[in-house]
Amino acid sequence: MNYSDIEKLMNPIIKNFKIYDAMPSNETLIQKYSINSEKIVKLNGNENPFGPAPEVIDNLINIPISTYPDPELIRSRKSLSEYTGLNIENIVVSSGSDELIDLFFRIFVTPGDEVLDFTPTFGMYAVRAELAGAKIVPVSRNIDFELDYESIKQKVSDKTKIIFLASPNNPTGNESTLEDIEFLLSLNKILVVDEAYFEFSKSSYANLVEKYNNMIVIRSMSKWAGLAGLRVGYGLMSKELAKLFMGVKNPYNVSTVAEESLIVSLKYVDKLMQKVDEIIAQREKLSDALDQIDQIKVYPSKANFLLCKLDDHDIQTINNELLSEGVFVRLFATKGLEKCFRVSVGSAEDNEYFYTKLQKILKI
Repeated sequence: MNYSDIEKLMNPIIKNFKIYDAMPSNETLIQKYSINSEKIVKLNGNENPFGPAPEVIDNLINIPISTYPDPELIRSRKSLSEYTGLNIENIVVSSGSDELIDLFFRIFVTPGDEVLDFTPTFGMYAVRAELAGAKIVPVSRNIDFELDYESIKQKVSDKTKIIFLASPNNPTGNESTLEDIEFLLSLNKILVVDEAYFEFSKSSYANLVEKYNNMIVIRSMSKWAGLAGLRVGYGLMSKELAKLFMGVKNPYNVSTVAEESLIVSLKYVDKLMQKVDEIIAQREKLSDALDQIDQIKVYPSKANFLLCKLDDHDIQTINNELLSEGVFVRLFATKGLEKCFRVSVGSAEDNEYFYTKLQKILKI
């Protein structure tokens, strides 16, 4: 059977599906760009430079991996209940927040429905919408990356099922306000607030999920807790929705290793938050330093990254020169970000290395 015959059996949506622009591995970038630098500084993935709590690493040898995980994830939900202040019945644990995004489309969206997001923002919302046969309706943010209420009112329709809002927003780093949240809730659609970076902003709207049945908050253990490689996150929502999500998700969706690591992490929140505070301090230090360079515009950030704009330079050339020095940052093809790069906040040493190399490239 030829591949062309196999294609005839495919879902038509898949044929023209645009694959998500995922972050390449270090090995892929080194090979692709023939990088010979002895030092590699990875600042393109918004990962935690300090890694997980040491106790997580120490506990790995004690985790039983020969049996299936608990499909109800009771222990991790109890730990998250203590961390969030919400009832266990309001919590769904997932294989990263990406799994929850996928579930939103399986539960709420049918082909032809519409989904709103606010660009520039996290690209996964649009990718999963396309895969579900939905129409993504992007609403551009204003020059300061804030929401434009009038444009939103014009774009929302009877076909709109879900509204995605990242706060802090990736890749711009700015937060949404309570006024934003209440306005979007008033539209009577499912509002998903992505709080993947909330530990770095110290601001959350999770307390509203018990008041508003149409609001869902999703979070990640990847950034603040350093568990990116284990793919574990969680959603906060009404008890009725949580029960539905628990029934629709795959029964063994989170590995035993991921669940146990989440539980151990939440036993050492104070220790992890010390590292979060250090990242925040490094963010402000790096922002102040970059702000001293006239050629760069640095946008304010409440996350663990900075968005920078270089109007008078070819961004691809700058990126290629950074790559040759072993520095990885993130570029975007998104409208409005063609001149921008996003740099994750790393350790003090890595930030200094990046800054020194950027100065060299810009001939400062």
